[in-house]
Amino acid sequence: MKTITSLLCAVLGLLSWAILAGPITAVAAESSSVLVFGGTGRLGSEVVKALLDDGHAVTVFARPSSARKRLEGLPVSFVVGDVLDADQVAQRVAEAAPDVIVDALGRGDAPVSFYADSGRNIAQAASAAGVRQLILHGSVGAGDSAAAYPSGRFSRMQKLFEAKTAGENAVRESGVPFTIIRHMRLLSHGTGPSDGLELVADETVGGTVSRVDLGAVTVQCVMQERCFNQILHARSDR
Repeated sequence: MKTITSLLCAVLGLLSWAILAGPITAVAAESSSVLVFGGTGRLGSEVVKALLDDGHAVTVFARPSSARKRLEGLPVSFVVGDVLDADQVAQRVAEAAPDVIVDALGRGDAPVSFYADSGRNIAQAASAAGVRQLILHGSVGAGDSAAAYPSGRFSRMQKLFEAKTAGENAVRESGVPFTIIRHMRLLSHGTGPSDGLELVADETVGGTVSRVDLGAVTVQCVMQERCFNQILHARSDR
């Protein structure tokens, strides 16, 4: 079954929801307030743009030193803090009072433990603030998806996947309705939308997507009960 958003159809074409049978409402009845962690980064900025295009109010959690060039001219608000400081995260989430949190963080030069620590801090803050949905962008190889990752490269990535699994577990145990969207291979920054884009509730599959694709599937899951408490893998025809 394929669905499209009226705002993105000219750009994204048809988005197939394999396994998640039945039509999914393309646009929420009301816009949501969304707090995006990692919104100044290459993935997060595409998520922000897609959310804005879909009519949502977006706030970005950013470090004081984060460059905001990718978001120049966009109608977004900012809160500033250190995602590895649990108290700061809790305070900023409480101040922003979002309906939805999206975690699209990249670790940059930080150790792989960044994903475990940041995931835990965000999940705890989301639970305390009564956030209605927590969306985490993760990686194929984490959790029960190890078999979908190329075996010859898995050992080199194992520590990373262990940290990402810890972050996922914090989200799953938070009590907040969650959506985990994993990808395996990311196309070069600046690559446009893919044909045959789909989300599958099957942890044994991998695939290749662009950051624009991940922005699109994020929008499709915002406040959609069909996506609640689901681990989904994004893939395309590329």
